Amino acid sequence: MKRKFKIAYFNYMEDLYGSSIGSTIKAVELLSHLEEQGHKICYYWRNKERTPGADGEKANKKKSYFKRPLFRKLFFTPKEVLKNLFEMRLEYRFIKQNKPDMIIVRIDAYRYSASVLAKLLNIPLLIEADGANSYEWLFYNNKDGNIWKSWILFFERFCFRLSEYIFVQSRVARDYYVDLYNPAESKIHIITNGANPRTLLEDQSSLKEKLGIHAGSQVCGFMGSMHYWHNTGLLFELIKDVLTDYPEVYFLIVGGGGPMAAEFKKQCEQYDWNSRVLFTGFVEHDIAYQYVNLFDIALAPYASTGLFYYSPVKIFEYMAQGKAIITTKVGQITELIEDSNSGVFFDPDTPGDLTKKVKYLLDQPEKRSAVGRNAREIILHHHTWTHKALQLEKLCYAALKE
Repeated sequence: MKRKFKIAYFNYMEDLYGSSIGSTIKAVELLSHLEEQGHKICYYWRNKERTPGADGEKANKKKSYFKRPLFRKLFFTPKEVLKNLFEMRLEYRFIKQNKPDMIIVRIDAYRYSASVLAKLLNIPLLIEADGANSYEWLFYNNKDGNIWKSWILFFERFCFRLSEYIFVQSRVARDYYVDLYNPAESKIHIITNGANPRTLLEDQSSLKEKLGIHAGSQVCGFMGSMHYWHNTGLLFELIKDVLTDYPEVYFLIVGGGGPMAAEFKKQCEQYDWNSRVLFTGFVEHDIAYQYVNLFDIALAPYASTGLFYYSPVKIFEYMAQGKAIITTKVGQITELIEDSNSGVFFDPDTPGDLTKKVKYLLDQPEKRSAVGRNAREIILHHHTWTHKALQLEKLCYAALKE
């Protein structure tokens, strides 16, 4: 019988359900399925009291002085580094109270306190590098020059060197870190995202009625926030073209928030077909699959530019629900989907290609069904959260052995 172990899991995300709900889902699902294998997880999640979908207005007012460009540029990085000294006392108390066999730290900008404690207390350490963390901070969160590049890279590399193993979510993320820090290939491992296979719902009438979707209508759906990387401009052009030509088609946007949300809704309001674009707002993850189940076509229209290090949760969950996906041939998605077999690729740089592919699947219900069935089989056999938890378990045993 395998030895059962206790893990202290440290996560510093400021808003669990804000900019990246997928990251939250990954942390919760992966560790809860590890617990199903009989192991114990002790969560040190400093901001878990934040409410799903909260706008953070109070917090923003409290820290408004750090919004000033000059203050951010001068003090943001030193402030984040010094936070570790205050955090370390609480983390030490947490570790002593729970006595874990192992520590897993989700890497974040300038966060080194728990990694140092693991080394000082001689506890095996795994680093969860969910995405290309330093790239994300430097590229998306550095408009004022507040992220000091050499510092963020130093602390990231420092934590990597303290760890027994590192696990990332995609091959692109692994290659990013290998090129940047050149760790031993045996030290960095890929554990992609996954999905929970659920029983497919046959009766959709009650939810359709609640949303105002006419019986027999086709639904194109998108799940997620209206963020820059979701190519919302292209999504709007698609909606305009399809709803003009297909009067019985609806577009269902599952989720809320994101910097493009208000502008997106405002654009739709100018057209007669606006009543056929439905926004659910924030939906609890446990019931989101019921809305995805309404989709005839599931959309993930990512841009083809930039470092696509993501392991998109929405792709796995679309596939798990047996949906015909139209998405971009980029990053990890190309490893999951075979074009025209378990999904359909479009070229975001070719005008009209997305609309062409959507109209093709709208007119081919048998093709949609076949693509969806193939996609679901891939998840069932290779990419459930149980599969991912077993991968992490194997890595934990290796770290404990060392």
